[in-house]
Amino acid sequence: MRKLLLTSSALVAAASISSYALADVSVTGGFEWAYKSISSDDADTDGDEFGTDNTVTVSFTNKTDSGLTITGVYDIDAETGTNDETWLSIAGGFGSVKLGKDVGANDDFGIGEHDLIDEDLSVTPANASIVTTSGEANNTDSNKINYTTPTMGGFRAGYSIFDSGSEDAATDQIAMGAEYTMPLAGGSLMIRYNKATNDGTTTTEREAQNYGAKLTMGAITAIASRGESTIGSGAQQTDDITADGIGISYNLGGGMKISASTMKAEDDKALSGTQAEEYSANVAEVSYTVAPGLTAKVTYLDFDYKEGSTGAGNDSGSMTQFTVSASF
Repeated sequence: MRKLLLTSSALVAAASISSYALADVSVTGGFEWAYKSISSDDADTDGDEFGTDNTVTVSFTNKTDSGLTITGVYDIDAETGTNDETWLSIAGGFGSVKLGKDVGANDDFGIGEHDLIDEDLSVTPANASIVTTSGEANNTDSNKINYTTPTMGGFRAGYSIFDSGSEDAATDQIAMGAEYTMPLAGGSLMIRYNKATNDGTTTTEREAQNYGAKLTMGAITAIASRGESTIGSGAQQTDDITADGIGISYNLGGGMKISASTMKAEDDKALSGTQAEEYSANVAEVSYTVAPGLTAKVTYLDFDYKEGSTGAGNDSGSMTQFTVSASF
């Protein structure tokens, strides 16, 4: 009898190990080194520096007998040793549900001129409150429930909830987004919209929306987008920001790509006389794929900042960055 029990236990253990072995496990890494040179009116930002941005991602994927795809991701910031993302996704014909620390629906359906620039550069004084792109706002990696519909006739949508757990719910967020993609003259046109609302007091509550279109035709991709965000409400509103941007990218072939963008943001609530807080930026970039998984980029930023009533100090100048990126 004891021998039978041991044999049965061994069979159960073997079956269990076999079932776990069905999961696909992958370990990927992204490693980036950069040298940047900043010419600025602000002594705190003017100068040269080196930088790194390295990540390691471990993912597990399994498909159940019922057709569900289960994915678990653990993303580590190699610079700080902390986890950027840790989430579980369950996907099927109903769409997908993501549980855990990750971005929300506003980021999933965000769109901005900076999406066509590999290196997202910006320069603002420390006390500035303006946005630096026309894309989605109020986005953070935090513990959420995030649902995305399947794509139906080119349309899909998403909804996410973040609960801070505190009684005053000062940072609770509800976000949603939608996307429609259609063929157009041999290419495609994608239209996106997203909105996020963060709870808070009359001086701290936040609301942001972002929308735009992306046109792809052959080697050319172009984006036009707008972002709007507020902090506070009624007479207690402290920020009312609008930002508009345009980006374009052209694939030259042979691993070479050139991109450019322009944007301007303005906060009508941060006025000094008639001068609002403003930020404008023009970016140009050339990227070259040296070999699969290895890319070199040169990015140039020209910026201008007006402080309005923030007291941050006016600033203008430029930044040039050389970046080497490797993925494994």
